[in-house]
Amino acid sequence: MPLEISRNDISNIIVDAIVNPSDKFLSGSGGIDKIIHTMAGDGLSKELENHILKCGDAIITDSYDLNNCRYIIHTCGPIYQENKHNLEELLALCYKNCLYLALENNIESIAFPLISSGSFMFPKGKALKIASDTITDFLLDNEMQVYLLVYDKDAFDVANKLFSNIKNYLDKELVKEKKSQLFGSGILNHGLFSISEDAEETYEYSTAASYKQFEPDESFSECLIRMIDERGLLDPDVYKKANIDRKHFNHIKNTKNYRPKKETAVALAIGMRLNLDDTNTLLERAGFVLSRSSKFDLIIKYCIENEIYNIFDINEILFEEDQKTLGC
Repeated sequence: MPLEISRNDISNIIVDAIVNPSDKFLSGSGGIDKIIHTMAGDGLSKELENHILKCGDAIITDSYDLNNCRYIIHTCGPIYQENKHNLEELLALCYKNCLYLALENNIESIAFPLISSGSFMFPKGKALKIASDTITDFLLDNEMQVYLLVYDKDAFDVANKLFSNIKNYLDKELVKEKKSQLFGSGILNHGLFSISEDAEETYEYSTAASYKQFEPDESFSECLIRMIDERGLLDPDVYKKANIDRKHFNHIKNTKNYRPKKETAVALAIGMRLNLDDTNTLLERAGFVLSRSSKFDLIIKYCIENEIYNIFDINEILFEEDQKTLGC
């Protein structure tokens, strides 16, 4: 997927370029900056010893002794101080300059730590929001695989009203479903099909006759093409907003019997801004359902019902709840 939030380590993730959040002297004196300098070796320190970097600027170097990337992009993030103006703009500028520098150097994949959220004390919730918004804006017009590395849940602003509302919703729905199952009136063993409780919930048809009766008259790809045409959408509008790269999207469209992962199918529904009924129709073509017993499904249902269609906002919620994120 073009943007993936991950708990991977900046020194282990395999990409074309990693981003090194440094001070203006590029000193390698602490945090991730120190780790990168140590692993890259003396060559990096010698190249940078006469450089001074303004806040928000970025420069690119070779990766030297680092084996997981070809380049290192260095940027100087802002030191957080309450009541100081333009800090958010400066932090966004770090991401923008790194991304466009990567674009100029034909870099196809890049990994960012959460810039300024460590010793520079930028609040992690704000830092994550600025990072995801800036990267999202870039990806609407450009193609690149971007990883945002987040090491703990403190980065997610769980005091935010959206997170609070979703947590309350999940608590109520999961308790309701548990009671329903205990009293034998739940959705398990309900009607035409039963629902498995794993992440890849699929239809389990009770009989061959039932399968034939329910078998969709169009494939997932055909349904996707029809829905795009009915809404007058362009392909890039859909796959970029679905966090899916162009090559994979074209493969989905042009393969009649293609069966996507559930998170890919849901991502396409989000990219088209489908309502709940149309989302269920699209998912059915791939053999999936949205159930009341799955936290992943409940989050998706809540977002659609509340018209939350920014896929990166949804992925932040899913990541914070330890669920698979959307895309491919």
